[in-house]
Amino acid sequence: MEFGRGIILIYFDNAATSFPKPEVVYDKMDKFMRNKGANPGRAGHQLANAASREIFTVRELVADFFNIEDSAEVVFALNTTDALNLGIRGILTKGDHVIISSMEHNSVVRPLKHLEREGLIEISVVDCDYETGELLIADIESSIKD
Repeated sequence: MEFGRGIILIYFDNAATSFPKPEVVYDKMDKFMRNKGANPGRAGHQLANAASREIFTVRELVADFFNIEDSAEVVFALNTTDALNLGIRGILTKGDHVIISSMEHNSVVRPLKHLEREGLIEISVVDCDYETGELLIADIESSIKD
């Protein structure tokens, strides 16, 4: 992709976001913002209802794709970090023991370390092979506490 003054942009940060988006994404977002761009679930007017229906439709499609029986179990978050924080903070309880690998992303490690500093959970870190990233099942098993 050419990015002004003959500079070629090669974008490798797809773990955080995708750029450029496929044209179909731009088209859908443009159509949504022009025709249904109200705050879903916050009002009873036509645009808000249309936005809510759009989200419901997408939730149904995602549930179908992942073979989830109840689409109400599909949760949308701001991004992966936000979703991980919701999941981590929503499932763990005081006294839990969590086993993670030495290659976990900061979006997993940081909230877990915070909970550990607060004295709420205990963390065990299983080392991965530096070159292959592999975990040994025996290392995971030996980290399990009763």
